[in-house]
Amino acid sequence: MKKTDSMKEMLLVKKMRAEDPVELPMDDAFFDKLHDKIMSGVAKTEIKPASKWSKTWVFLERGAKLQSSRLKKVVKLSVVTFSLLLGVSVLNAGVQNYQNGTYAGMDLNKSVILDEAQRNPLEWQQMVVNYQNENDFYADILSQRSSETIVEIDQVMTQSL
Repeated sequence: MKKTDSMKEMLLVKKMRAEDPVELPMDDAFFDKLHDKIMSGVAKTEIKPASKWSKTWVFLERGAKLQSSRLKKVVKLSVVTFSLLLGVSVLNAGVQNYQNGTYAGMDLNKSVILDEAQRNPLEWQQMVVNYQNENDFYADILSQRSSETIVEIDQVMTQSL
């Protein structure tokens, strides 16, 4: 146990000697000489412009980040625009197909009705006359009579109810 204590003390003494403060002279001549050495070293140093590509972290710089973020924004915007245009065009095509089918069906129905009316005009006329209901009858009377007749028809209808 004594040996380890003495070793610890010895290490502690060595560390304390190594950490002793260095005494610098405090006169102006020393600091002027030190300043001259530093400035001559700076004057001798040649600064070469570094190539932007010489750094491995070039893509981590602010300018590269801004360019890549702008590129990402442009790509995202183009994908969204393409998707919207594709959706609108598909919707437009569906509406056009529906309208074409509806108009074609209406034209087909008109042509079938006209063909039947030309083949059998008596049956067609009878079907049209049978289709007329009592509301159509009253509408015809109202369109042909004056306002006095309308009052009379109204009285008859209210009494029948």
